[in-house]
Amino acid sequence: MMAISGFAVFVIGLNTHLQMHNIYWSAFLILMTGVVASSRLEMNAHTNKELLIGLTIGIFPQILFLYLWL
Repeated sequence: MMAISGFAVFVIGLNTHLQMHNIYWSAFLILMTGVVASSRLEMNAHTNKELLIGLTIGIFPQILFLYLWL
């Protein structure tokens, strides 16, 4: 969860910064984040709380990076 959510936020931020307006990559990565979360829940590998913590830990450094970079 940390990896896919961090990568998704990075790509969205990079698209915004470079003004590429490519919504397909953003939509695809958001969809893949949902697929990863669903698969982790289906396999009983994690709970909802653990997925939310992983999502937060993945997104926070990227938002901090974008704030300091832009």
